[in-house]
Amino acid sequence: MNSAERIELPARRFAGLAARVSNGQPELIGDHWRRFQADETVTRITDKANPNVFAVYTEYESDYTGEYTLLIGYSVAADAVVPGGLRVIDVPAQQYAVILATGEQPQATWAAWQWVWASALNRAYTADFDEYIAPGDVRLHVAVRS
Repeated sequence: MNSAERIELPARRFAGLAARVSNGQPELIGDHWRRFQADETVTRITDKANPNVFAVYTEYESDYTGEYTLLIGYSVAADAVVPGGLRVIDVPAQQYAVILATGEQPQATWAAWQWVWASALNRAYTADFDEYIAPGDVRLHVAVRS
C-alpha cells in the first residue's frame, strides 16, 4: 500500500450508531462495532442509498491522535426517516484519497489506516469514511485538502 487515488464526491448523509472513540483506545472501537452488530434499530433504517455498511469518522478533536465521533451505519437518502436512537451525519462534498484495504479484516483496514497516519496526505479532518464493499474488501475515503 503506497498510493491513493484522488476523487471528489458529492455531499452525502449517513445514519447509524455513534460513539466518541480514539485510536489510542482500540477496545472502544471494537466495543462499538459489537454494539452495531447486535443493535436491531439499525436494521430498521429505510431509504438506504447503498446497502453497504459504512464507518464514518468525524468531529475530530484534533487529528488522528485525538478523540473523534465514529458512526457505524448506512448511507441514506437526504429525506430518509431515521429510527429514534440513531444519529444522522451530513458530510459535505469534498475531495478524498481512496485506499483499498484487502485481506483479513479488521487487520487489513487497521494496516491501511496506519499507512494513512504515516503518509504525507494533506488531511482535512472533516469526515472520513470506510465502505465495506465485500467480505475482505474495505474502501477507505480520507478527506484531503485541495
